[in-house]
Amino acid sequence: MANLREVKRTRNSQGVSRSLKALKGAAQKEEENLIPYFIDCVKEYVTIQEMCDVLREVFGEAQPMRV
Repeated sequence: MANLREVKRTRNSQGVSRSLKALKGAAQKEEENLIPYFIDCVKEYVTIQEMCDVLREVFGEAQPMRV
């Protein structure tokens, strides 16, 4: 947890915001390849949780199928 707090404290917050915004925009396009956007996010030290939060905003959360 201490390492995560340190990474979040020292990373470029503008780069994080830019990368997450680009990921969200790309996710809203049906045919867009998201891998380059994930790579950009990783380079900016965006956490997996932050990327997943953006994807949940766009796609929603999977619901278990009722039998």
